Amino acid sequence: MQCTIQVVIATENGQTETREIAVLEREDLTPTTLGLTRADGKALLKALQAVVVEQQMTAYLKTQRPCTRCGHLQHRTGSHPTQVRTVFGTISVQSPRLSQCPCQPHPTETYSPLAALLPEHLTPEWLFLETKWAALVSYGVTAQLLQDVLPIDAARAPCTIREPVFTVAEQLEQALGEEQWSFIESCPAEWRRLPIPNGPLTVGIDGGYVRAQGKSGWFEVIAGKSLLAFTRGQESEAPVSSQCFACVQTYDQNPKRRLCEVLQAQGHQLNQPITCLSDGGDTGRALQLYLNPHAEHLLDGFHVTMRLTVLQQTATGLPNQTRGEEADYALRDPVMRDLERLKWYLWHGNVFKALQVGQSVEMDLDAAVATNGHGTARKLLKAVEEFHTYIEHN
Repeated sequence: MQCTIQVVIATENGQTETREIAVLEREDLTPTTLGLTRADGKALLKALQAVVVEQQMTAYLKTQRPCTRCGHLQHRTGSHPTQVRTVFGTISVQSPRLSQCPCQPHPTETYSPLAALLPEHLTPEWLFLETKWAALVSYGVTAQLLQDVLPIDAARAPCTIREPVFTVAEQLEQALGEEQWSFIESCPAEWRRLPIPNGPLTVGIDGGYVRAQGKSGWFEVIAGKSLLAFTRGQESEAPVSSQCFACVQTYDQNPKRRLCEVLQAQGHQLNQPITCLSDGGDTGRALQLYLNPHAEHLLDGFHVTMRLTVLQQTATGLPNQTRGEEADYALRDPVMRDLERLKWYLWHGNVFKALQVGQSVEMDLDAAVATNGHGTARKLLKAVEEFHTYIEHN
């Protein structure tokens, strides 16, 4: 069996032209010969793309010959072959040079219409796919992935993908507005006149330290995610809208503006409720302040539980009893019970009682350190004091 695939080109004056772009031959039917193979599809798309690009270029260059001011035809001084990178293959085209019309002054005597149209010699769709995947996986994996699924003759070197990604990143950075201390504008009277907002927003922020290259030490990365509960009028549709963001606090000049833009992309309004969850760190907590007057800032229970688990594990190393001024008294079991009470109070939102229990633990450990100088008690006392400050700050 032989299949011939042709393209019929219809011009504006009604003429048609037929071009053969592929011939497929199949013999016995097997699982590997069923339908088009990946190689067939890539070759077919590239051949079709070449025809479409050629016709578009021819039509576009005809419109560029007349001068935009006087209508005089500009002379063609020559042409040179160039390549345009598209999603469906790299296409070779002829790029002519035209003489500038003398009816008005120009900075150059000649110019290339194709270079003015595509200065980077690639289409925005290709740049989007390349940048999108390079932001998710490594440059090497991106190059291999694009070669596997698109009609590309040879995989690009990973170093050639890095430059356009950086260019797009710089463009996005320049599109950001200026940083502000507060993004709460207008007054409550104007907030009440705003339309009914979409569902509540939930913003989760966490931070972590990453080792820098060489001997530069460490730097803190702030990452987060914003979830919109529902869109007004589409409450039953799923999934909900989600946006991710990240920044390096010590390097980024507009961290709060970045988070504000993420919220604006989800339709954020000043009369919309927002719940902000953070790990309690200073940078993560400061990032979410003064973005919305109705925001509720909560400490993530996961991070509280992790800190309490470390305290409880340390407390298991305490002695059963410690010597007091008048008699021996139990130490490990009361401290373990108080830490469990502290966890219970925090889980149920009773911060006042939790701080009282924390002070009680500090007093017991302080007495044990003063009378016997237990190393584990001293270590646990310092950790409990730091946890006490951590809860007070949040």
